[in-house]
Amino acid sequence: MIFNSLQVLSNSKASLFSCVLWSIWKQRNNKVWDDIVDAQSFVLERAKSLLFDWELAQKNKLSLNNVTNIKTQAQLPRLTKCNIDASFPNGENKTGIGICIRDDDGAFVLARTELYAPRCGVHIGEALGLLSALQWVHDLILGPIDFELDSKKVVDSFASNKHNAIEFGSIVQFYENSSVEFVRRQANAVAHELAKAATLGASFQIVVTPPRCIEHLLINEMI
Repeated sequence: MIFNSLQVLSNSKASLFSCVLWSIWKQRNNKVWDDIVDAQSFVLERAKSLLFDWELAQKNKLSLNNVTNIKTQAQLPRLTKCNIDASFPNGENKTGIGICIRDDDGAFVLARTELYAPRCGVHIGEALGLLSALQWVHDLILGPIDFELDSKKVVDSFASNKHNAIEFGSIVQFYENSSVEFVRRQANAVAHELAKAATLGASFQIVVTPPRCIEHLLINEMI
């Protein structure tokens, strides 16, 4: 029904329709994450605001591209960071994945949570999280990113040129040219909290504003 509607609507109405769907999804996330109930009228106003901001960003992007073409490499922004982690709740047959994209100052950009069932091995779960993050960043066309996770085994396998016969080895070698780094659990706390939150949901979620469970972590890491 949604795709049929998009085919018959004008471009402007199709854009607004898509934003309304997103705003309804946002309304649901606010209730699940923060127990906040948005007014129905606010759902439409938020959709209109999103569409206005997106159209303005596209115009600015065209202007920025013209300027970027004459910049030197030294003037380009530093790499964005993407933290990844997996969670395996005791006694439950599921695996949660948390992914958080941040800019070079550590500020929140986007986050994603995923839920897998049945429960898988620790390193398999970490590798699935890395695979999902790589595919997501590719779909977003964000360019070079530093991927960070706290599984040294997965990072070492990613960096290795040897063919690994086990399952997670075949996953990470598919993206062997990407930048993947090992960080300690303390430096990966944001993704860890998102992964734990993922096990409480019913499906994957894309988060455009920081959920309450990671707000304090983001602030502490930016200080």
